[in-house]
Amino acid sequence: MVHIDTGSTPGRRPADTAATPATHLDHLDGWRGLAILLVLQSHFLPWSPLDTGRLGVEVFFCLSGLLMSGLLFERRMPLGLFYKRRISRILPAFMLFVLLIHAGAAWRGAAVDAGALVSTLAFMRTYWPADPPIWNTGLPIGHLWSLNVEEHSYVLLSLVALTTSARNRVATVLLCGFLLTILIHGWYAHRPDLIEVDFELRTEVAAGLLVASAGYALVRHRLAGHVRPWMPLAAMLLAAWAHRQGAHWWEQALVSPVALAFAVNHLTEAPRLLREWLSTRVMTAFGLWSYSLYLWQQPFAQLQPQIGPAAAFGATMALGLASYYGWEKPWRVWLNRRWTRTP
Repeated sequence: MVHIDTGSTPGRRPADTAATPATHLDHLDGWRGLAILLVLQSHFLPWSPLDTGRLGVEVFFCLSGLLMSGLLFERRMPLGLFYKRRISRILPAFMLFVLLIHAGAAWRGAAVDAGALVSTLAFMRTYWPADPPIWNTGLPIGHLWSLNVEEHSYVLLSLVALTTSARNRVATVLLCGFLLTILIHGWYAHRPDLIEVDFELRTEVAAGLLVASAGYALVRHRLAGHVRPWMPLAAMLLAAWAHRQGAHWWEQALVSPVALAFAVNHLTEAPRLLREWLSTRVMTAFGLWSYSLYLWQQPFAQLQPQIGPAAAFGATMALGLASYYGWEKPWRVWLNRRWTRTP
């Protein structure tokens, strides 16, 4: 389950915040499940006129921004503990995936660039080496761009927490950061020399999703009593519309982050049927498995022409679940108990 300990003021009405301290929020697990299902659908059942793969990643980014805001700016978690928990959550499964993929390439006789491997393990592969770009390495590691954005955003948000304490000031800094990502996105979009560069994978562009959600989480209480149940659902549909074929760059840079930040921060005010659907066993289970599934879906997505979409999806599920139960979860539990002293 997703736990949020935001350090909210005792007595605040539920509508004023996305979560109360130490609350179990199944619908946020389901939100994460929605994110991975969108990614899987885009790869194994690509019927939608929407870029549901990118939408799924952005759905997760906005949830991550909400959760990190609660930890760093509301709960004021010590940065040492924050980084330990991030490491125990991310690194075990990530390192296993990267090393196995490169070991498999070497076993097949492919040349492995040691420098590029180090860059990948350091979450810098979207920047260095620039040639070949992350999607053209011949290895199924292109999807790791989103983890680069995540890790870089953790560092940026922790620096804001370290240098800024007042809640309103933090929100202002994050809002300015979000506006900066829009300006950078627009600048990149109008540079002919970058037409071959997938700049939308770079942190200075993609981090806008996390920053927008993290900043809005600090001021969402100001809308308490004004948010109607239809609004979060409408915001989700608006974000999906921003990922249709032929959408303008500013729709992905501005409309999607704002809509998704609003939606995830106000899920508690969303229609009951939506929250109940997100809280079902299927959706919350996919939320728990989402990280391992995301890591392992890419190799089988590339193998679809040889083995077919059904076999590719089945293999993704099998290896993803094996990774979660046999590696990711045991390592996280072990590290949390012995290193971070949390269950």
